[in-house]
Amino acid sequence: MNVKIFIVGAPKAGTTSLHHYLNEHPDVLMSEEKEPDYFSNKELSDQGLYYGTSQIDNEEKYHNLFKNKKNEQILGEASVSYLFYPEVPQRIKNYNPEAKIIIMLRNPVDRAFSHYLMDYRLGLTSESFDDIFKKKSELKFQQYFVLGNYSSQIINYFNVFGKENIHIILYSDFKKNTPLELEKVFDFLSLNTNYSIDFNKVHNSFSMPKNNIVRKIYSIIWLRKVLVTLIPFPFISQIKSILFNKGDKPKISLEVRNSVSLYFEKDIEILEKLLSINLEKWKK
Repeated sequence: MNVKIFIVGAPKAGTTSLHHYLNEHPDVLMSEEKEPDYFSNKELSDQGLYYGTSQIDNEEKYHNLFKNKKNEQILGEASVSYLFYPEVPQRIKNYNPEAKIIIMLRNPVDRAFSHYLMDYRLGLTSESFDDIFKKKSELKFQQYFVLGNYSSQIINYFNVFGKENIHIILYSDFKKNTPLELEKVFDFLSLNTNYSIDFNKVHNSFSMPKNNIVRKIYSIIWLRKVLVTLIPFPFISQIKSILFNKGDKPKISLEVRNSVSLYFEKDIEILEKLLSINLEKWKK
């Protein structure tokens, strides 16, 4: 029952939405838990970056995420940590040589700021985005900025799987015309492209804690894990709606954007040649 579909990243580039849309297709079963991180478990553990409720650290646990499989269904999962760590592509290849890889890419400046806002919301950082960039402190700088140097990460996957087994989606295209991009994914996976998907439901929408007390409590990772375990799943979204406000995202200043853009400039140029695409909008 090997998993065949792998959405490997990048973080904050639409992978949650794609996970849910694929799961609506009758011929696909995505993992019960998004982000199982099975093939990157070692690296996440070594770096202290694992925040899940229970580690998927063996194949039995991994396959148990698909216990509701029906006969004809293709299994898939989405773990955005898979894109960054160089050993992961070969691990996936060893597990399933016929794996299909999906990579979603977002303007690295926007992606970095979105990732920062998520961690700020979770109480995982209290520093400013600009200070983290200037200090280049190890893990935070890695998570927000180094992860946005896509070219070497994609080359790792090309070298292991070949371009024909990898499908790349630009976040801007996905947002602009989701049905079209999803149809391309279905075609890549040799699925029925006529199946109707509900695009009205918003997945992973932006929200912020209503006050600093909520944010402080939410930052206690062990407590969050306990609460997720104890609270029935149907009530989790209701509780979040009470504790969090939905609204417009804060915006990055033009000065900071320009500084961060310079950091990514060289990698974007490499990426343009690698994928034979124009990414001029990312450079502005």
